[in-house]
Amino acid sequence: MIKLPVRVESFTNAEWQHVLGEAAEELDRLRVEAESLQMSEGRYIRPIAVVRVERTGKDQRDGERIHAEDVREYLTRNLGVPGDAVRVKSAENDELGKEDLLSEYSPVRWIITRAALMEGWDCSFAYLLVMLDTTRAQRALTQLVGRVMRQPHARRTGRERLDRCAVHCLNMDVAAAVQQIKQGLEQEGLTGLGDEVTASGGELQLVEVRRRDRFRGTDIFLPKVLHRDGAGWRHLDYHRDILPAIAWERIEPPDPADSLPVAARRETATVDVGAGAGAAVAAPGASWDLPVDKSVRLSYFVRRLADVVPNPWHAAGIAGRLLERLRDTGAEGAGIYDRRSHLAYALREAVIDGVERMAERVFNDKLLQSEIRFDLDAGVPRYRMRESYELPVAESDRSLQRLGQPVQLNLFEPVFERQFDSELERRFAYYLDEQKALRWWHRVAVRQQGEYHLRGWRRERIYPDFIAMAGASAGKPHLLVFETKGEHLRDNPDTVYKRKVLKTLEQAFNVGRMQVRDGPVKGTFRLIFDEAEFPQALANAQGTYTVR
Repeated sequence: MIKLPVRVESFTNAEWQHVLGEAAEELDRLRVEAESLQMSEGRYIRPIAVVRVERTGKDQRDGERIHAEDVREYLTRNLGVPGDAVRVKSAENDELGKEDLLSEYSPVRWIITRAALMEGWDCSFAYLLVMLDTTRAQRALTQLVGRVMRQPHARRTGRERLDRCAVHCLNMDVAAAVQQIKQGLEQEGLTGLGDEVTASGGELQLVEVRRRDRFRGTDIFLPKVLHRDGAGWRHLDYHRDILPAIAWERIEPPDPADSLPVAARRETATVDVGAGAGAAVAAPGASWDLPVDKSVRLSYFVRRLADVVPNPWHAAGIAGRLLERLRDTGAEGAGIYDRRSHLAYALREAVIDGVERMAERVFNDKLLQSEIRFDLDAGVPRYRMRESYELPVAESDRSLQRLGQPVQLNLFEPVFERQFDSELERRFAYYLDEQKALRWWHRVAVRQQGEYHLRGWRRERIYPDFIAMAGASAGKPHLLVFETKGEHLRDNPDTVYKRKVLKTLEQAFNVGRMQVRDGPVKGTFRLIFDEAEFPQALANAQGTYTVR
């Protein structure tokens, strides 16, 4: 069974980074849908994107053609994708190896390739093909599309987004791409599926979005999370400022007795088919083990911590303590070997949890010791709101309107409906636009290079959905930072983390000593899950707000 329909989207006059950003947003929507499916039905799907680039060789990165490492860097540095979620698959660099991509233990969500997946590879978790090169060979395009068409577990989910696949193309005529895919499917024997391949989007134009007239030329500063650097300050770096300060010797492995299966067994039995009715079934045969080397090496567990613990000596210390505890319980080589996958998973989860707790402690301790700061004192790095930026939009895109008129308090104009991913976001934008005490509001363009973001104790950046500035023109400004999330995401791990970070930053910001005349002096940082929370989210800001 295959995923249908195939949705083809082509982005013309856009940079490859924009196409990758759109793909990241689509993959995130797929992830949310898959997590909902797992919670309701217990069925596991981990959507994966396959990215085709122009070059993969280590000596072929020339800054002109799109290289696998260019894509990796943009995913991890700009889009906040964890490093272990991205793998390159090429003739000389096979980072997939023998990894089981269908396993719940696999972190892979992005596979970057040029031609290595053309034949002899299949993964039903692949949902999205991102074509950053321009291939005009029909067979090549058909084979690549085939990489994302197989339905997980060969059965429908009943959820539209998880029962289809998508192709994102860069600078390719969408009609020609659709026709190529249709013809290729027919030639491969998939007759009658041509109508299931449809186009979306169309030509994009880069539109310059500028500040409103009354805000042009005005310095608008926003706070950044900074780390002390000698006598000065620089932007916080997770790998430089958080990881080295973690007390790795205090991260404990899991208890071997918790939730671990018994040793694997295999049993046989025979039936005498010549005996009459009611004949007894022969007694089960003795259990037996496959003839394999069942010695367990420390390196097996260390490799599974490579992306979590950067120093292999620290990883070896934690894994070694797990093996010591196992042996203290009487477990030996074969007994450990049969449970190695479960042990590795439990170890990885325990270490991730331990690193998270330790990193949070490091972050908070450095805040108390003034090694980390989050305010706008003069003379330190800070974010200056830009005057304009370019946004790729289609001819059919409409501007955001309220009561038949364009919104009025947005810092940049115009604002397009495509910038909002949900009805909750649009309604919140309308609500902000009604508040007379607001100076302006801004919908953060997450995929825009250099856009405003926050940092916490994890490696990924936090891009809020909205920034607003309150306070009468003669009063002191009040910064408002909001992240909107659906009710179903209220208690998921990402939400829990962001809630903690926003609360921590709000406290740090509101005890700071502001010395910049054009910067905000107080701040409100909030997560919003439904429309009823709108008034309370703005209640602490300076000024009187209109409450509907």
